[in-house]
Amino acid sequence: MSQTPIIPTPIDVLKQFRVIFNTIKRHFQQTETVSRISGAQIWTLSIIARQPGVCVSDLANMMGIHQSTCSNLVNQLCHQKLTSKQRSDNDHRVVCLYPTEDGLRVLNKNPCPLEGLLPNALRQLPDKDLIELHLLLKKLILVLQPRDPAVIESANMPLAETVASVPYYRK
Repeated sequence: MSQTPIIPTPIDVLKQFRVIFNTIKRHFQQTETVSRISGAQIWTLSIIARQPGVCVSDLANMMGIHQSTCSNLVNQLCHQKLTSKQRSDNDHRVVCLYPTEDGLRVLNKNPCPLEGLLPNALRQLPDKDLIELHLLLKKLILVLQPRDPAVIESANMPLAETVASVPYYRK
C-alpha cells in the first residue's frame, strides 16, 4: 500500500526560506566580523586571488552581476588596498585585477566557502535537482510578479548585498 505524500503548507515552505536566509545572514555576519569587509567583497577578492589578472567584465560574468556593481566592489577593495589594478600590456584600455598581500591575508583567515553558502550549496545539487529548483523558483517569481525595477535589478547584485538591502535582514 502506497502512502499519500504529506502536502506542506505555505507556512512550512516559508519556514524553509527563513532557515535558508537566516543561515546565509549568519554566514555573512561571521565573514564580516572576521574580515571587516562584506561577503560580496570576499567573494570578489577570492575570484581575483584564484585568477590573478582577471578583468572587471569577466569578473562580473563569473559572479553573475552587473558590470557597474562589480566595478563598485573592485573600487572598494582597491580603496582598502586588498586588490590592485594594472593596465593590460596588450590593450591599455583593459584593467587587470590582482590581490595584494593584505588581500590574501584577509582571504586566509576567512570562513569558507568564500563565494558564500548559497552558491556553494547550489553547486553541490545534482543537475536534475537544480533544474527542478530553477523551474519552481521561476514559477514563484511569476506569481510574485515583481514590477519594481530595483527588485528586478537585485538579481544582478551579489546575495550579500541583496540580503543586506532588505530591512528585515539588516544587522
